[in-house]
Amino acid sequence: MNALPSEETTPLIAARHMLADQVFDAILALLLDDKISTGSQLNIDGLAKKFQVSSTPVREALARLESTGMVRREALRGYRVAPEPSATDVEKINEARTMLEPGLAALACENQSAALVSELEACNTALNLARGGESFVDYRAYLKMDEQFHRKIAEAADNEFLLRAYSAIEGHIQRFRLVVQKSMSGESTITEHDRIIEAIKLNDSSAARIAVEEHISGIAQRAAQNYSQ
Repeated sequence: MNALPSEETTPLIAARHMLADQVFDAILALLLDDKISTGSQLNIDGLAKKFQVSSTPVREALARLESTGMVRREALRGYRVAPEPSATDVEKINEARTMLEPGLAALACENQSAALVSELEACNTALNLARGGESFVDYRAYLKMDEQFHRKIAEAADNEFLLRAYSAIEGHIQRFRLVVQKSMSGESTITEHDRIIEAIKLNDSSAARIAVEEHISGIAQRAAQNYSQ
């Protein structure tokens, strides 16, 4: 039987994860603020030196970024910055979301609670306050709240297999948010989220399903406009 972590080692594990999170955000800022161009190689030792950390949190951050599709790992060549998602990529991720998320929202209605509604409302309030900004530092909070909003609904569905399916595409959804939606004001998103919350509050699974479908459709329309500019 494996021993549980001691009180002495547990804080070190937490600190390491926190450091990896910080490096993850720092690399994201470089990618999204056009400080590293598409196709550029990401040197682990160089990034470690830049952020004054060991190579371990850099490796962990790049592995997380690979799961979103924002960077790609090539055999014997390391990591490179992936191309931005194409209009076809965005269309396909929205198709996947339309297949999955409305059903998750309908199931979440069956497990509706005052706590869930309160958490969703808090996410949407924070999301609204965080709208705007031209750099990653400015809109990071917005993206995080949007991610949490949809994650809470997926978790509330209380189906581990559907949650795994959602988790499998969650990183790619975040990539879409980061690269495609960063220039959007978010006003429509707030309104669409409100409709989803109201349906869940009323335990109306049909309305929740429709509200999420309309939200994803709205995202697709706004993305299409973004690509046509």
